[in-house]
Amino acid sequence: MRVHTVFSERHKRYTGGWLSLSVLAVPVLAMTAFCLETHVIPPSDLRKRVPMTTLFYGHEPVGVVHAPDFMLTETEDGSKLAEGQGRSGRSWRLSLPPTTRGLWEAERNGGRTYYFAGYTGGAGMAPDTWILVLSFDEQRQPVPFYLSTYSGYDSAGIKDALDLDGTGPELLQQSWVETKSPPNVRSGFYITALYQRRGDYWYRADGQHGMRAFPLFEKWSALPKTEPQLVPAPPHAERWLTDLGNDPASGVRTTIVGIDDHTVRTGPELGCTLDRVGVVVQDSAAMRRVEIVAADFPGRLLPEMAHAQMAVTMTGVSHGQHGECNVSTIWSSKE
Repeated sequence: MRVHTVFSERHKRYTGGWLSLSVLAVPVLAMTAFCLETHVIPPSDLRKRVPMTTLFYGHEPVGVVHAPDFMLTETEDGSKLAEGQGRSGRSWRLSLPPTTRGLWEAERNGGRTYYFAGYTGGAGMAPDTWILVLSFDEQRQPVPFYLSTYSGYDSAGIKDALDLDGTGPELLQQSWVETKSPPNVRSGFYITALYQRRGDYWYRADGQHGMRAFPLFEKWSALPKTEPQLVPAPPHAERWLTDLGNDPASGVRTTIVGIDDHTVRTGPELGCTLDRVGVVVQDSAAMRRVEIVAADFPGRLLPEMAHAQMAVTMTGVSHGQHGECNVSTIWSSKE
């Protein structure tokens, strides 16, 4: 998170390409990055981090990692593969990109949740971190929750995974919306949302948590001696908010009909041009396959879905200003 100790200095140039096409709500413009540090989350709340056990962290090869619920292996190109088995012998497989930088385990009330994190390839205004939270349903099948954000992580875990209310983990997520007010000056709002797990899925949880009421809005402009300022929700702020919750019951049902260079073509139900996907889930009688594709487009599952003209459910749909959109998770089934 681009807050207090969480956001680190970045002096990189926007690199373009699939990994940096958009910042959730708006397109990214090529420019030299800058450093912003604010106190949007009070230090007392930032100290309420979810306790985690580190299974691996850093850039070095991981070899084989034996987690309580799965085994993680690494291929020659640095990609990682997590494999486990649920109830009734049904197996599952999670494919992770070479940009994976850490895996942590958190326990609560006898249940285990895993947090993966890595580098998106984004720079400048683009979120530089992806986070995949892996929990398990009653059949011990993995349920992924994917975010791209300005988050931080270290050897102790995800810095923006907090327990602000003592009711279970919350995860902070931050996006940027461009308003250009005043005209011809780069300006807009950083929006910080909070997500909380209920049952098998994660939901955006607006309202008071800890010492802040979410979502939070920081106004900023690229003018000399200007720093982000926490402000009340501006007029029409609802149109800027995204909901990255992963419950398929509230998703958009459509069909994948094809894939171009950097675009997934869908049926008209989506109502936008899909130019970024975070993670894909594909079920069959024998296996659940999960694949992060944001860092390795199009991956293996999306082409299979397009070839089969497969019906899917998309969650975490966020719309841009020019008819484009991003999707956090695509759910599908061969059954």
